[in-house]
Amino acid sequence: MSKSKSSGSTKLDETALRAELKALRAQIPDQPTLNPIVNVAFDLSRRLEAGDVSFDDVRALATRLMDSACVHRALLLKEQIGVESEAATRKEFAEFIAREVAGIDPDDFEAFKARFSRARNGIVFTAHPTFGLSEALSNRMAEIAMAGTAKGQTIGLPHRPDPNLTLVYEHARVQSAIQNLRDAYADILVDFFAAAQSTFGERAFTADPQLCTFASWVGYDLDGRTDIKWTFSFIVRLKEKVAALSDIRERVLALKPVLGEEAEMVRLVRQVTGKLDLGIAAADSHVKALEGVGKDGFTLAHAANIISQGDGHNLTSAEPILALLDQIVAAAPDTSAKIAVASVAGLLRATGLGMSHIHVRVNAVQINNAFRAFVHESWTRNLTERQALARIVEMINSVKPETVNFETLDLENATAIRQFALAAQIAKHIDGDTPIRYLIAECESPATILIAVYFAKLFGVSEIVDVSPLFETPEALETGPRLVERLLAEKAYRDYVTKRGRLAVQTGYSDAGRFIGQIAAGLAHERLHHGLAEVVRKAKLKNVETLIFSTHGESMGRGAHPGPLRRRLRYVFPGESRWRFFRAGLPVKHETSFQGGDGYLFFSNRAFAQRALATIIMSGKDPGEGEDPFYTDTNLALDFQIRLRDYQQELFAHPGYRALLGAFGANLLFKTGSRPVKRQGDHHSDRGDPARMRAIPNNAILQQFGYVANVVAGLGAAVGSERDRFVEMAKKSQRLRPLIEMIARAKQLSSLNAVGANAIIFDPGFWAQRASWAREPHLDGAFKFLAERLLDDDRAQMINGLAYYLRLDAIELHGILEEIGLEGGKIPDDHRLELDLLQAIRAALIMRLFILTAQLPRFTPTNEVTHAEIVRKALSLEIPEVLQVMRQAFPRRVDDPHDDDMFLEKATYLPKGIDDYGRIETEILEPMEQAYELVREIGTGISHHWGAFG
Repeated sequence: MSKSKSSGSTKLDETALRAELKALRAQIPDQPTLNPIVNVAFDLSRRLEAGDVSFDDVRALATRLMDSACVHRALLLKEQIGVESEAATRKEFAEFIAREVAGIDPDDFEAFKARFSRARNGIVFTAHPTFGLSEALSNRMAEIAMAGTAKGQTIGLPHRPDPNLTLVYEHARVQSAIQNLRDAYADILVDFFAAAQSTFGERAFTADPQLCTFASWVGYDLDGRTDIKWTFSFIVRLKEKVAALSDIRERVLALKPVLGEEAEMVRLVRQVTGKLDLGIAAADSHVKALEGVGKDGFTLAHAANIISQGDGHNLTSAEPILALLDQIVAAAPDTSAKIAVASVAGLLRATGLGMSHIHVRVNAVQINNAFRAFVHESWTRNLTERQALARIVEMINSVKPETVNFETLDLENATAIRQFALAAQIAKHIDGDTPIRYLIAECESPATILIAVYFAKLFGVSEIVDVSPLFETPEALETGPRLVERLLAEKAYRDYVTKRGRLAVQTGYSDAGRFIGQIAAGLAHERLHHGLAEVVRKAKLKNVETLIFSTHGESMGRGAHPGPLRRRLRYVFPGESRWRFFRAGLPVKHETSFQGGDGYLFFSNRAFAQRALATIIMSGKDPGEGEDPFYTDTNLALDFQIRLRDYQQELFAHPGYRALLGAFGANLLFKTGSRPVKRQGDHHSDRGDPARMRAIPNNAILQQFGYVANVVAGLGAAVGSERDRFVEMAKKSQRLRPLIEMIARAKQLSSLNAVGANAIIFDPGFWAQRASWAREPHLDGAFKFLAERLLDDDRAQMINGLAYYLRLDAIELHGILEEIGLEGGKIPDDHRLELDLLQAIRAALIMRLFILTAQLPRFTPTNEVTHAEIVRKALSLEIPEVLQVMRQAFPRRVDDPHDDDMFLEKATYLPKGIDDYGRIETEILEPMEQAYELVREIGTGISHHWGAFG
């Protein structure tokens, strides 16, 4: 390890440390228990505690490594999106449209219209708590990605989230991404109309293309949270309306130079901008009215009356504007002007009177609880499922629609009903044409869906609301098609979806990915697709689109899917899935989520949004049938899926898995979103059920411990005795190979040595050994304290047990990957070594936190908080709470330079120990706080390597 002196301080050389890690790895065959990450972490810890290196030196080293990881992530982002330039994207998209047009008879314009009359794909922005990067850091990454190089680009920013992650903040972030997407959609429409006009002439401008939809649930998702009031959702929808109308107005005004000064054209443009101006003013007044409630005696009734007794200028439909834009297209002086106006009209048609469509979301329990007020509470206990469904259907058939007002919204306590009333008020006062998705999480019964249909009819929104169950658990993915089949057996439901022209479902990857592993979960989703196609085919529904919305948010999906975006789209919705619908003549639409700060990076500027949008649209082309052994050798494929699922279920139940997830819990991580985080069990020996942990922290902790077992583990067991046959299939299958490539990519980043390094900190033997050699005599007391304190702590033993279990699996994994011809990271590259080095630095810092914990002074228990309790919390990295208690127990004296002026009366006595309190602050608490902040920041650096948070 090299040392260099600069300005009197010892610097740490990352190149030398990487070389040391590499050299240590080479010694493992002769020293099987050697852990290079532990060795480097221990050496750093000893040098740090001895003062050979300073905390600032360690922080500088970590920052350089985090900056490097951030740049690498940015460059990978560019590869994932596949952007070269805006010109290249638009040329490729124009060629795609030209090929599609070429396959249609030029005299059959209706066939052309039908081809593009509905979107085959959609984009949904969600606000899962993955805002692990500040907005400034996200923008810096996008700049580096666009440039394609880090030359001339410095990071110079902390690797952490913005401090105030409120829902308002998240909404602003998503609206920024949506604005970029709106710009991109308008650009893509220009290319569409240009290609169409060259074949169909003026008729092309009447095509009304639906190329892609985009929606957001940010501000409307109430699943798992109760902190979003209806007023917030209504106000943000109003603000989105103001932004959207203003956006259309600016686009129309920008066209004036190409539209000319002919009197009729000037009149039409003035009419459009005039209507928009009045609509904007009306929506603005509604926002101000609601925001003014509670101020100066202004009541909700006052605000409601302003909204409901409008002056007639409020727009609740885009049709008046679209009709005028169609007239402008017809009157435009040339083709380029017509294309430009038609593109603005196409954007308005696609999004309605908002920046995007919206999804509201509730939980099935909320739906079922709300229904109790409409029936006798005992009816569900006394009726069979068939009888219950019959009763609900009877209520649907006999329902008399109710009207609601803003008082209804304010008085209603049932969340599910309030969301239907919200939809009704949005349709009445904001946008009456644009559909609203009503998502129901944890939906396991057809009765829940029928109840939602009943509420939709009760509140008069069944013609614009799409009720969509979420199938996310392994059980729900298996039974989902049967649930839909049971629904379609009811005429009331068939009539509902037929009238809507859409049967909507949502599928989730996060929970399934935790319980049965990501690969098995992906295959379970595909089986769900196939089952739905068969159910819909048998139901003989006419002109009903099957809409499948995939909330693709598992460990390697949100922003870390290896390879380009088109591969991710095929992973989530394989060609075979689309083919199953296509060959039966069934229209199908697939939507994919882009979650939180990680997902929004794909739309962080106009060029990125163009490329992502074009890729998504092009992936919706009609599929062709292809031979794939994964679908022909069904026995081998099914056996693989079942064995892999079984292995992952056993892994999830492994006691070491619980210990790993609960060792530090989410305390290693910054808070990354506004959604309240449920804390784990208060005692390390009762770390709680992993099934109760949310998917995102679950995956984030696996990343932080260095081994994403729910992606990597189980391949050997899944292949079983048919290894040669499986390897041949993996080489040939268009479906199976990307799945194995994902495992390979996850393994390249995964390290069981990292798991061991995180475990050794809890090992009492490690601390006893540090004390026994007397090399650090000033800390012997702390080491002995830790060794004694951790004797009854099972975390090291349990986590190491898990690591041994996984290592046996990894032996088989590497062998299979090598036979397929894939690199699994058996020999780490420089980027993996930098990741290992970050793990070592963080382990050394956690050692510092433990050592400082051992030096915390005892104090008189206050509010039942004892010294032992504080130590326990510190050893679980609940550092902020520890600091708060200690600072209350040992308040530091703040010297005032004007003391002599303030206190004329002199004293020779001060309370005993008060001067020592300052030493406690500067020698224990402040270093503890600094180390903890850097520990969490390094966590962000580690997530850079993975490409996503959780």
